[in-house]
Amino acid sequence: MPRQLITALSLAIVMILSAACTVTEMDYSKSIGTSSASEASANRHDGSRDKKKEAAETYVQLGLGYLRKGDRTRARTNLLKALEKDDSSGAAHNAMALLLQLEDEAELAEEHFEKAMLHEPEMTRYRYNYSVFLLRQNRYEDAYEQFTIAAEDINYGRRARVFYSLGLISSHLSKPDEAKKSWEKAVKLNPQLAGPFLELADLYFKMGDYPKAKRYLGQYEKLSKPAPRALWLAVRLEYAFGNKDGEASKAMALKNMFPYSEQALEYKAWLKSREDGVQSLFPTAKDTLDKKDSLKIQ
Repeated sequence: MPRQLITALSLAIVMILSAACTVTEMDYSKSIGTSSASEASANRHDGSRDKKKEAAETYVQLGLGYLRKGDRTRARTNLLKALEKDDSSGAAHNAMALLLQLEDEAELAEEHFEKAMLHEPEMTRYRYNYSVFLLRQNRYEDAYEQFTIAAEDINYGRRARVFYSLGLISSHLSKPDEAKKSWEKAVKLNPQLAGPFLELADLYFKMGDYPKAKRYLGQYEKLSKPAPRALWLAVRLEYAFGNKDGEASKAMALKNMFPYSEQALEYKAWLKSREDGVQSLFPTAKDTLDKKDSLKIQ
């Protein structure tokens, strides 16, 4: 796998995981911070099926609250109680899967994700979390399938992130057309999501369409703090356009802000090859104007 894609996928996994946990916690935030009172309330629920469901929901809220605080022991205790009250609770199975995922219990986590989707198939959030889990396991084909299903829910609040992730996986699976379409869909759904703009900029740069690459990179820079990958792309774009001042400015930012990054090392090697008279791997915009039409992804 290309290094840039590995980096992009790794960053996306971290971001998606953070988002998944945040969404889950937000759904249950009302009872976080009132653990003792909530536990007492949960213990009082008993008898009817409805009350058991209510008790299970309370325990799930507690479990997620403890999970957010890093107290896995109490999180597990409450999630087990939730499942004891209502084994058909998708929320309980989803929360337990998140806990097990943190503990690298992949097989058990997958079992609970599958049960969550079985009991509440309409909850795209559970499928989203499961897709992230599959991505972490390097099961790209499976993750692609699950993200594709999740993307069909037009009412899902984080649909843009689904398409962003789907684009990364499609790129890894050598499906450039789908990657491009997914990232374009992501920016239409959420113009404030920075990641897809960088991916589109990189894609068009590789296609030789430098004007489009420059525009997408500009959008990314408006939304995100400087990052080594973006600065390295900016260096090459400025070079492609023959803008020596712009190239020098971006290169200085890369070296000063991220001196130990992989991209900084790549820049030094690239610069040395130019100084040694080695033909550049990055032709100017003029050199590729006649080529770019044949490289375009439809």
